[in-house]
Amino acid sequence: MKKPGQPSPHQFPEQYELYEKPLPSGRVSRRSFFKYMGSGIASFLVISDVLASQVLKGFTEEEKSIAEDTIAAWIHVNEAGKITVFTGKVEVGQNIRTSLAQIVAEELFVPVDAIELIMGDTQLTPYDRGTYGSLTTPQMGPILRKAAASVRELMKEAATKEWNLGQTSLQVNEGQVLHPSNGRKLSYGDLAKGRKLLQQVNQDVQVVSPESWKIVGTSVPKVNGRKFLTGRHQYVSDMKVPGMVYGKVLRPPAFGAALVSVDVSKAKAVPGVQVVQDGDFIGVTAPSTQIANVALAMIDAQWDKKAQPSRKELFQYLKEQARSKEQSPSADQIFYNSAHKVEQSFSLDYIAHVPLEPRAGLAQWEGDQLTVWTGTQRPFGVQEELEQAFKTPKEKIRVIMPDTGSG
Repeated sequence: MKKPGQPSPHQFPEQYELYEKPLPSGRVSRRSFFKYMGSGIASFLVISDVLASQVLKGFTEEEKSIAEDTIAAWIHVNEAGKITVFTGKVEVGQNIRTSLAQIVAEELFVPVDAIELIMGDTQLTPYDRGTYGSLTTPQMGPILRKAAASVRELMKEAATKEWNLGQTSLQVNEGQVLHPSNGRKLSYGDLAKGRKLLQQVNQDVQVVSPESWKIVGTSVPKVNGRKFLTGRHQYVSDMKVPGMVYGKVLRPPAFGAALVSVDVSKAKAVPGVQVVQDGDFIGVTAPSTQIANVALAMIDAQWDKKAQPSRKELFQYLKEQARSKEQSPSADQIFYNSAHKVEQSFSLDYIAHVPLEPRAGLAQWEGDQLTVWTGTQRPFGVQEELEQAFKTPKEKIRVIMPDTGSG
């Protein structure tokens, strides 16, 4: 049980939060928004709204003074009625692509498959510190709910003007606004056609009450679930770009091991292989994964393990370390001194927090523009790390996070 005033376990900061400085990014002005999306109707948040909702914390006063036309989050409906939702959150197997789509679909009175989510793309989505701590639903859910409701009300206002109606209450259903008396209908696409309308999210907008929910809280098929089942989903390890080479990294045999000496001459002699050395970092690139593996195996590296356990020794090491830190009396002493004993041994593998698919990253340089596809819970954090590593302005770096299998 947590103490009064103590944060819930899921609200404790993750390791990267302790040193990461949250910086706003992905800034898209009203003037350039339709360059990306084309004509239509959109509901948006400016940075100040996001700050007010405490989604982002720790900004300096200078960072808070961002221009009012900065868009921080939005939903867009184009002339064909396509509904696109943008969020910096990412799908790592927790199924938020489906749950967030349900929230938007509920407020817009459309089926879930009418919603397309663009997630974790630093060029298109609002800044987000990361997807962690089960915070997507309590933080992003309410924002998208009000944004969708704001779009719905904007559609009704547009229909009122189209029909020259006075103050009247219009209904929406299946992506259409219904005339109150003559049965006429206008689809979202009809209402978006030829318009370039941006409306700030109405924080006081009337949302659908939980008692009336038909989509939220119900069991719906996983969005894109069939692609995962049939193998059509493209993980980063499945992706290919023209002229791509394959890289492998020389890993130390134990955690904390230091590189003492290395001979890469044999690896360099393999046709098509390039060896990359930067301090203790050694990597190779090659025309194929197989050749990269061969080249990596030809590197003669000597390591100082500093008495650290190898991967095979890790479980026993953790077990012994746990026992050495036990307070007196030890668990063993208590067990053996008990009047009644029930004994059973269990061995559990050390479980890492990683996706089920092969871990991979893909990078493509086009001139001075860098695009990276990688499995990460914090694409904007990766963007900032790449900015530092390559001394390249953040605006020239795009990080895209394709859905991963599991986090």
